[in-house]
Amino acid sequence: MKPTRPLSTAIENQLRSLCLSDFPCGKGRWWSSGLQESSGGEKPDTEEPSALIDLLTCSQSPWKHEGSLSPQVTALRELSVRMPECLNDHFIYSFLTSLRVVGQRVSVIDEGVLRFSGLEELILCVNGISDIPLKHLPTSLQVLELYANKLSSLRGASGQRLPSLHHLGLGCNPLGSLEDLQYLSSAIWPGLVSLDLSECGFGSLGTMVACLAGLSRLRVLSLEGNPLVLSPAYPGLVIDSLPRLQYLDGAGVTPDDRNAFKGMAALKGLVLGVAVVRVCVGAMRGAPPPPLQNTSAEFPLVNYNYRISYHFLSNQGDSPALASSDQAREHDVTYGSPQNEEMHHGKPAAADNMPDKPNIPLTSTADAKYSLPVLRHSSPAQPWAEEMELSHCDVHRLQDLSGLKSFLLQGLWLSVLEEKVTSWPATETPGAKSVDKKGSAKDKKKKVELVHDPPVCRSLGSAHVQLRDMVAHNQHQLHTLCDYGVIDTASGPQPPQELTKKGKDEKKKEEKKGKQGDAKGKGKGNKEGEPEHPAEEAAGSPVAKGAGSLQPPLTVELSIQLEKWLSTAQAAHTLTHTAAHTTE
Repeated sequence: MKPTRPLSTAIENQLRSLCLSDFPCGKGRWWSSGLQESSGGEKPDTEEPSALIDLLTCSQSPWKHEGSLSPQVTALRELSVRMPECLNDHFIYSFLTSLRVVGQRVSVIDEGVLRFSGLEELILCVNGISDIPLKHLPTSLQVLELYANKLSSLRGASGQRLPSLHHLGLGCNPLGSLEDLQYLSSAIWPGLVSLDLSECGFGSLGTMVACLAGLSRLRVLSLEGNPLVLSPAYPGLVIDSLPRLQYLDGAGVTPDDRNAFKGMAALKGLVLGVAVVRVCVGAMRGAPPPPLQNTSAEFPLVNYNYRISYHFLSNQGDSPALASSDQAREHDVTYGSPQNEEMHHGKPAAADNMPDKPNIPLTSTADAKYSLPVLRHSSPAQPWAEEMELSHCDVHRLQDLSGLKSFLLQGLWLSVLEEKVTSWPATETPGAKSVDKKGSAKDKKKKVELVHDPPVCRSLGSAHVQLRDMVAHNQHQLHTLCDYGVIDTASGPQPPQELTKKGKDEKKKEEKKGKQGDAKGKGKGNKEGEPEHPAEEAAGSPVAKGAGSLQPPLTVELSIQLEKWLSTAQAAHTLTHTAAHTTE
């Protein structure tokens, strides 16, 4: 168990560092109201108060104190020179009205703080405080800032009140329970004008608004970074429910905002706890051209397809039966960066033994603290082109707003996948014979059936997309171009060199046999107008030209939108549409 560090102890340590009784402060032998001569006629080693004060304030002086305990420290040290006889503990406790103890590992607000009877501002950011015992704070306090501490509950405020408090800063603390909201009442903070609850864990927008409505003097509010900001009703419901609010998340509330969201709080049946996120993939450019196939052999047929894949938070409230086969199979996979995704040559499951369902290995984050259940989503596969317009959009409806916040803070990984599908003719069976009008029998031609090998997939690259601003700064739209750089075609799946050389040699032999009148099918001489070297002709195809030209970087257009109701009319339309859909 770590030892506690009381707030009063940290304050006393900083007061001692001011050296109020040491040179050039305090009243020592160095202090004098004027120059006095000693009995021997020599001047003693004394300084006038003005000279001592210069030593305290001069930027080049080693006695200039840079401490941050209080903005009144400079004035207090000057008083220790001008009026050293008045300097005592009682005077210091009543003189200081502002205290700043930041990053001092304070864990407890003890009753020693009550000695500062005139304290108006107390800044305790970046410490380890886990409770707010209001009984240990002077009632004169007007500003209390506890940003980035370890507050997990506000129970210490129960039965107490700070009538003069104007600003309360509780941002970046592990708060968020419904119990905490009951302590945000006018009975405890009757004069509260400004409230900072940013970067906490509050997820119930309706309950939050109902509690804050009781703070009649509230004018400034910060809720950014909470899961509730992901609701489509935010910030409209807050603005309409708090008519006296002037600033929300650092931005002024304008008359246009009031008019747009007027009446939203009166709408019945609004679903506030479901976030809707749209992930849309646009054009993909710069994919490396697939390698040329061996034209000397009819089989195997090799096709290359390309798709975009990403993972998104799964809604645990959904029925697994509603998920696709890929989604149901990966429902318990932990979210992590797929940047280490490798080529998979294993045999896929029976459900994935199709070209449009590749078996792609997933990675998981090493820290279980950030593990989240995710589902894999991918665009339909498309054959290679210099520009592939994917135009794929997924809509995600999520009830776990806290989980969505954690997911967005981690960001989204977007991968470009290449699928190689090799096809072979099925085992030949004797063809059925039919009899023509003359009675002669002939083989009935049958369409060649192909058997597809399991697709071999590889990732051409993965890009990390930052989504933190969707939580921290209420950004509800993101349009970006993911740049994967130039893909090295040499690392792509090239045909075996031995097989290619053998095919060319066989082609030359067949051409020679064709000139000699050999009657074999592939050894016949070329007809007039037919190219002598089909392989060279194929090399002039668009695919081959793309392979020889300067390869552009691989880019993918990505758009992510968090649904927000920008007016009461839009919220009402959504409500009506949802009701009609439910009825159907």
